[in-house]
Amino acid sequence: MAAVLSGDQRQAARIGHVEAGSIGPRRLAAGLVRLKWTLWKRSYRKNVGKLVGTIFGSLYGVGGLVGATFALIALVIADGDGTFLGPFVRGVGIAATLLWLILPVFAFGIDDTLDPRAFALYPRSPRELQPGLFAAAALSLPTVFTVVAMLLFSVFEGIWLVLHGAGPVAAGLGLLLLLPANVAGVALCVLLPRAILAHGAGRSSSRRGRELGSILGMVALIGGIYAFSLVAQSIDGSTVEQTATALRQAVAILAWTPLGALFSVPLDLGAGAYLPALVRAAIGAASIAALWLWWRRSLGAALTSALVGDSSSGTTTEKPLVPRLAPRTALGASMGRSLRYWRRDARYLAAIAIMPLMLVFFVAMGMLGPSGPMMGILGLVLVAGMGGISLMNEIGFDGPAGWVNITAGLPSRPNLTGRVLALALLMAPFMVVASLLVPVLLGLPGLIPMLVTGTLGLLMSSLGVSAIITVLLPYPTSAPGTNPMKDKSASSSNAMIAMAVAMVVIWIPQLPAFGVAIWGSVTGSALLQTLGGVIALVVGAVVVVVGLRVAAGILDRRAVDLFQKVRHHV
Repeated sequence: MAAVLSGDQRQAARIGHVEAGSIGPRRLAAGLVRLKWTLWKRSYRKNVGKLVGTIFGSLYGVGGLVGATFALIALVIADGDGTFLGPFVRGVGIAATLLWLILPVFAFGIDDTLDPRAFALYPRSPRELQPGLFAAAALSLPTVFTVVAMLLFSVFEGIWLVLHGAGPVAAGLGLLLLLPANVAGVALCVLLPRAILAHGAGRSSSRRGRELGSILGMVALIGGIYAFSLVAQSIDGSTVEQTATALRQAVAILAWTPLGALFSVPLDLGAGAYLPALVRAAIGAASIAALWLWWRRSLGAALTSALVGDSSSGTTTEKPLVPRLAPRTALGASMGRSLRYWRRDARYLAAIAIMPLMLVFFVAMGMLGPSGPMMGILGLVLVAGMGGISLMNEIGFDGPAGWVNITAGLPSRPNLTGRVLALALLMAPFMVVASLLVPVLLGLPGLIPMLVTGTLGLLMSSLGVSAIITVLLPYPTSAPGTNPMKDKSASSSNAMIAMAVAMVVIWIPQLPAFGVAIWGSVTGSALLQTLGGVIALVVGAVVVVVGLRVAAGILDRRAVDLFQKVRHHV
């Protein structure tokens, strides 16, 4: 039939086919890049916090590039045999690859800007989407800094190869493969988070499972930062050389892994180490190929899961709204709802998951650091005082769902009391156990009576103050059911004011208790120490009762206004 069509008819058929949705690979890739660019620009609208964070991040990046430039100048001039230049270049490359692996996945959650599941309804295969998604992923500020750093290092590596290369052949081979190897290293950096994010999107687990994984990743990242801080504090002048030797050995080992293999190839060639360069080039190429295929497989799974839906075991059971330990009243209903939120809502889990980690960090500093056991006690007191701050934006967390409380005529007092009791039910046992274990670990068991009562009093003070703040200064947060990493509080003046007020007001009522406790610690009087804890407990009980009474009165008067405010936050 095509043979009998005229030239104009065939041209019209081709045009009609294009209009029906046949877009070539180049146009598809360009369209995805434009889409990513549009979404990136819109993400800064009315988001001052993100803009400020980007500016400060860019300043840090520029500072890092300037510092690297001076270091490279010194190494190229003074390090003729590459004793220090090689480990420096490989170490920076390994660190960059690790940052690309960790930060996008753990620090910012598992939500992707161009989520592959959004393309499930379009007649495109993973093979067709992959080039465009990769090009769109490269359109980001971290990629720009990574590429600039790669070009900077390439220039100085090229100068070193010309000045100190092991002969013309070795220097020529190093120069020939310098840019291809470093560009491939940058491509590996961009590809790593793409493959992992697509794998997370394609898993058949529930949204809750993905959100929980994101929170665990955040906790792991913060734990790693804390651990690095502890190690850095434990290093003194006598161990600097040992640390430098250990770092060089670690870089030498990691250079044989995908993290640093590609960035090691040019200098290996320049030094005449042809076999190691060949092996490392093969490791890098195999890693890119494996990641590309894994990404394609994960894209296919994500596209399929978006159409089929998340799997379900079919064994879900209905549970009563009011828990057994609560009365069958409005108070019990509010308490049960809050307990369910603390168990299911990733935003609540993220708010409380950091508390044990903070305590472990302070206790470790008390046991290993130069500050001594009092740092661990200070951490315990700080965690107790901040234990109720998670309740500080409870009304903001409700979002539009707060209308249910208004239309149902739920009294403000049991509404707020149920929320306070739910958090107290989670935090109070934790604080009691911590107050028993921490003094024993620090070798101060005599402080247990003071700490048990004192931390409970601080927790109650924190709950009472937070109850008032939540009805006065609700601030924007991530929408219910969304990733907690997409928090909007950084751009809210209410959030800054609320946090500043809470961090001051929580401690003011407890100043008499602190005074008596410190007096008892200085004089060594166990009676005064215990009295200080009892005073903290009594003051905390008064603060939480008065705080709930005041907060309930404010909520009775401003319930509708608060709903109108938080509705615009989501």
